[in-house]
Amino acid sequence: MPTLQIHDLEPQHAAVVDPRLVLPILGQRAIRASWQVAGVARFKEPLFATGEGATHLEALCQSLKPVSGVLLSQIFGQVEQVIWGEFSAYDDREGTPWVILRAIDSSWCEVETDDVGILDRVHETFADIRMDP
Repeated sequence: MPTLQIHDLEPQHAAVVDPRLVLPILGQRAIRASWQVAGVARFKEPLFATGEGATHLEALCQSLKPVSGVLLSQIFGQVEQVIWGEFSAYDDREGTPWVILRAIDSSWCEVETDDVGILDRVHETFADIRMDP
């Protein structure tokens, strides 16, 4: 699946955009999806977030239980920043995820998907987009 890296800074902070700001542009499919919360395996980094909702994300990561898009959105509303994290969306618990959002060390955010509509929305919403090398 193609992977886009978002290197934009949040307008109000000196922090890089993270999955909290990408989730809303994914549309209704993301709200209906089941999400798996995890650390970033390819960098061997555990989930790391700040803010009131961080403990809830950590509990979901440890339990391996899926979370609805509605609940994930609510939890993201209580998170200040996702520093490391991987969020995979499934239409059902079978098969492969249709989109994966990753926070990479507060350096960039990744969106991995085959959905051309989502890739287009990422390009329309954010300014500093790079292809994963």
